[in-house]
Amino acid sequence: MSAIQRRYLTMALRASGHDAGEYLFRAIREIGDEPLDPGWLKVWKKGGRLIREMFSPDMREEIEARIKAIVPIDPEIAELTVSTSARVCLLLGAGASAPPPSSIPTVSDLLPQLWRRARKLGRDDIDRLADWCAEREIRNIEDLLTAAYLANFAAKNSNVSGLLDYFLFKSTSRALTEDPRLRASRGTFQVDASSIALLQDTLQGLFGLLTGIMIPAAPNAAHGAVVEFVRSHPNAAIVTTNYDGCIDEALTAAGVSVRTHLESSSSATEEGGVDLLKIHGSINWSYCDSCHDVRAFDLLEQKRAFNDDTHSYAILGICRKCGGQRRPLLIPPLGFKFVMFPSLIRLWDRARDTIESSELVVVVGYSFSEADSYINKIIERSMTMSSTQRLLVVDPNPSLVDGLRLRFASRIDGFDERRILRAGASAADLLPKILKTLCASPKASRQDEGSDLASTTPLLEVSGTSSEA
Repeated sequence: MSAIQRRYLTMALRASGHDAGEYLFRAIREIGDEPLDPGWLKVWKKGGRLIREMFSPDMREEIEARIKAIVPIDPEIAELTVSTSARVCLLLGAGASAPPPSSIPTVSDLLPQLWRRARKLGRDDIDRLADWCAEREIRNIEDLLTAAYLANFAAKNSNVSGLLDYFLFKSTSRALTEDPRLRASRGTFQVDASSIALLQDTLQGLFGLLTGIMIPAAPNAAHGAVVEFVRSHPNAAIVTTNYDGCIDEALTAAGVSVRTHLESSSSATEEGGVDLLKIHGSINWSYCDSCHDVRAFDLLEQKRAFNDDTHSYAILGICRKCGGQRRPLLIPPLGFKFVMFPSLIRLWDRARDTIESSELVVVVGYSFSEADSYINKIIERSMTMSSTQRLLVVDPNPSLVDGLRLRFASRIDGFDERRILRAGASAADLLPKILKTLCASPKASRQDEGSDLASTTPLLEVSGTSSEA
């Protein structure tokens, strides 16, 4: 941040209303194309309404555009460092693989693509479901797949389906019990189990087809930054909810061996390398529905065959071990994912231990969705067990950290909100700078005025604590 902007920001933070707006106006006029410091967000939050009233529509539009372009970064990040022996967990969510050249859709973008592919099947039941979801503005694939799984589970047990009918439609159920005329008009509660099972299998099969866009995806700058960090920090580990192969490919290209902790993989016991814990599965893993065997295949070989069109990506296959049916081990984004695959229990336990033993968890593009309650509870428990553990959240949604702070403060006695640090930007843009700063000595981090991160991070005395920014 330039000296001119720093001076105006300091005065604006001390002023109020129209005076703060005047300092903001002067700063924009004098700094030209220099980005506004995140400290201005506090000024805007305090007096944005009065500032808007001060200016003409054109000037107001320019000021609002400059405010919206601010990348919220908590100032403590510039001072945060970890030793090469520190235990660090890098938790990668869908947002880590969203930036180009990876360009993999996040969970919120998957459902529209699912429906586009589903309509090509020409099945009336799928088309009716797509229309029903569109009419009711259901856009979350997690809700759809969770409902399909629950319906399939209930359909196999008449007691469960009857109880669900009672709990969800209690008033109707009581009326049916008390009034024989209503009971006769409605008939016996019935479930078409075969249709529900077919629907669920079709939806999960289509979900598997979406991996076609993941196989050719290339690593982006965020993946490269993670690889460089784990190479210099032997106690760092990667936990990811992604099943694309971007981080795998980046590690392989850098010559870094990995430990997957799959039951059928010898890599779980290898010395050296880095833990790569893909807790939702991977596009190069397969799972047998009969014997529950898990197999991992060569990712780069699979990718070359797909790109050269010499071999198709197998949605269904035959298990050589028992002759049963194999399918890609891709755990759909549904709320009951962690009760479906007992073969991954060891992997999940390793991920939990990794998170709980880390002094810093760098969260990249992970949205803390309700469907991932298992992971969310692990992190909450870990932050409760260790009063010094910190979360560094890299996500373009700046309000994500505010929600986490409120949640943890309400559930953990004496919780210090400054333990959660915010970096509100795309992972590919900001993560390389942050991880580079973490590796630097504190003195170097403070004195390096040419640092990209330092140039976009306000000083502590300017913007206050991270919980106030």
